[in-house]
Amino acid sequence: MILLVSILVVVATVPLTGGRLAALSGLGVRAPALVFGALAAQILVVNVLPDAAPAPVLAAAHLGTYAPAVAFLWVNRRVPGLWLLGAGGLSNLAAISANGGVMPASPAALAAAGMSSQGGQFVNSGAVEGARLAWLGDVFAVPAGWPLANVFSVGDVVLVVGLAVLLHHRCHGAADQPAAVAVTRG
Repeated sequence: MILLVSILVVVATVPLTGGRLAALSGLGVRAPALVFGALAAQILVVNVLPDAAPAPVLAAAHLGTYAPAVAFLWVNRRVPGLWLLGAGGLSNLAAISANGGVMPASPAALAAAGMSSQGGQFVNSGAVEGARLAWLGDVFAVPAGWPLANVFSVGDVVLVVGLAVLLHHRCHGAADQPAAVAVTRG
C-alpha cells in the first residue's frame, strides 16, 4: 500500500508543479498491457489469494508476475528514463528470486512497522531465515502508529524516484522542447 500511495503522490506532484500529465501520450510506450497485467497478477497473488494455495505455489506465481514486467521493460528499453524504474523492479526481482519467491524483510524493519510474518501462509514480504541479498529486501520501515505503517526496499525507493524523474522530465516539457537553433552572423 505504501508503494501505491507513493506513486499516487508522485503523479499528483506533476500538475502541482506546473506539469501536464497529457504529455505522457507522446511517450511512445509499447505493450502497456504487459505491465498492467503484471501488476494485476501480483495484486491477485499477494493480496487476494495469500492462503488459497500452498505457499510454494504462490511464491512461484509471485515470481512469475515479474516475467511480463521484464518483457515490458525490454520492448520499451528506448523510452528515456524507464531504465531507472526497471532498475528498481529488477532489484526487487533479484531479492525475491534469491529467496524462493519471498521478499526478505529485516526483522528490525518488521518490528518497527509493527508487523510479523504469518506462519504457514504465503507472504510477499517476510522474515527469511538465512536471507540472500538481504540488503535488497524490505529493510526500511514506516513506523507503527504512523499512517501506512509498512516495510519497503531499496528497489521500491528506486522505483518511485525513477517514476518521479520520468514523469517530471516528460510532463514539464523537457522532452518536447525543440533543439536550439544556431545563429550565425554573416
